[in-house]
Amino acid sequence: MDGSCEIDISPSVGKFYAQFNNITAVVGKYNNEMAAVHLTNSYCVPSLLYACEIWSLRKSSAHSVRVALNNSFRIFNCCWQENPKSLLFYCGTLPVLYTVDQHRILFYKKFKHHSSILLRTIARLCQHDILSVAAKYGFYRLDNSVSFIKKFVWRTFAASAI
Repeated sequence: MDGSCEIDISPSVGKFYAQFNNITAVVGKYNNEMAAVHLTNSYCVPSLLYACEIWSLRKSSAHSVRVALNNSFRIFNCCWQENPKSLLFYCGTLPVLYTVDQHRILFYKKFKHHSSILLRTIARLCQHDILSVAAKYGFYRLDNSVSFIKKFVWRTFAASAI
């Protein structure tokens, strides 16, 4: 450890690939892609994103996480050399870094309204950072509803995917 707050994401990435390989072994790589996507989103992505609300990643680690999810969409065998953004959009799946941002915003929104003064204090300390993340998606307050936040994150992705 070098004294920074950055974490090693490689165990989560390894677990993601192991779970994904199990899914493709059972479902079949080309037999039912949508079932594989659903199972991946349900079982593999949560392992990959465990505790993402508090991540501080190096660019190389963020790249590894992004590549892991993108590779799982390459089971469609159509876009190995291309960005799978259109496939993600078609399947209703946010790119992993959008999902991380959404999780972080919603996590700190819960802190902001928690009954514990300690958690509310932590939320105040992190407010500037979280609001800068929210601003990427076009909203500037955490008082918005969860559905509003999710809708704005999705719209930002959809605009870039089309």
